[in-house]
This record gives sequence, C-alpha cells and structure tokens, in this order.
Amino acid sequence: MPDIDVLGVESEPLRAFAYLSTPVVPFSDDALNDLLRSARRFNAARDVTGKLVVLEDDDGVTRFAQWIEGPARALALCVERIESDTRHADLQVIRSGPVAARRFPGWDMAIHPASATTFDGVVAQAVAEV
Repeated sequence: MPDIDVLGVESEPLRAFAYLSTPVVPFSDDALNDLLRSARRFNAARDVTGKLVVLEDDDGVTRFAQWIEGPARALALCVERIESDTRHADLQVIRSGPVAARRFPGWDMAIHPASATTFDGVVAQAVAEV
C-alpha cells in the first residue's frame, strides 16, 4: 500500500537513477563548482538527492558516476536534464528503478573526487541492491 501524507495525498514512489559518463569538455574546479551549485538548486526544489563522484587524473576529470534519487516525476525531470547535457557523452545507465529508501537523504547533491580504486567501488555499490 502506498504511503499517504498528512493531507491524505498518496506520495509518489521513490526511484533511483545511476549512470556513468565521460566529460567531453574540460572540467576545472570552477566548472565543477558551477555544476554542483546548479544541481543543488534544481534538486532541492524537487526533493531529489544524490552524489556525483568524479574520477580525476592529472589532466582533470575523466569520468563521472552519479546516483540520484527522488519522487518519480521529479527524478524523470532530473534524468532528462542530465541526458541532454552536452558536456558529457557515453552515458551508461547502471541502475534505474524503484528503491525502498534513499541512500543520500538530505544531500541535494554531494560531489566526491575519487581515485580509480574508489571510483570502481562506488560503481559496484551503485549496482548492488539497496
């Protein structure tokens, strides 16, 4: 049975979306901060939470892994925004569907630079069941 909020309105099911992608433009610290600020504003207004992990080497960001979660309609808007962002390509969906609980409650978006080992661990965790 779906949850009912205080006003008697049925709440939307919670969904998650996780993906990998490759930047096609250089991402400086300023560019990453701009991306983070924009995502936080967008997500906070829609009750979407998540974490963006960036794989970096000497030349900058070389790979993204992101997990986002939220109400179905809000998450769909967020996914549409991500898919249309031309700053990255090779988007590979690693998980999409319902989840029982949030992994990142209260985080409208966190960002985490990672080494290759840490990055691979995050991807493995995203694929694992919640």
